[in-house]
Amino acid sequence: MGIFGFLKNEDQIDDEQLKNGEPYVELSTGLDDYENPSWSQVESAVHDVVDSEDSFATLSFVNYNLEVDTIQCIKDDEYYSFEALPAKDSEEFGKIYHKESLTLEEVVELFKTFYDTQKVIGYKAFIEDHFQE
Repeated sequence: MGIFGFLKNEDQIDDEQLKNGEPYVELSTGLDDYENPSWSQVESAVHDVVDSEDSFATLSFVNYNLEVDTIQCIKDDEYYSFEALPAKDSEEFGKIYHKESLTLEEVVELFKTFYDTQKVIGYKAFIEDHFQE
């Protein structure tokens, strides 16, 4: 199971939006959730990730019909781990693509690209794992 496999949970998504298929963006951290966050909120959340069990940043584009709809990061010592999670309705659902030992600048760039384009460039070259249920 990936570092954040437990975080991608339908219970965390507003049932009304999920049922209606209404697209929305959600930013989650160890402390708060933000619907339709600005880039400055996302960037701040990534900068606030610390080397702690409960500290993370997750950005999801829900109901956007994307191949990858969620990205996440944590900090481990001085470096970051980054994950790209395929959407539930994609053929790749259940896979976790992760990249380790990234700098803060690299993680911010990955989040910025995803925020702007809803794409994770080169994620299939990342290490591949699977959710364990």
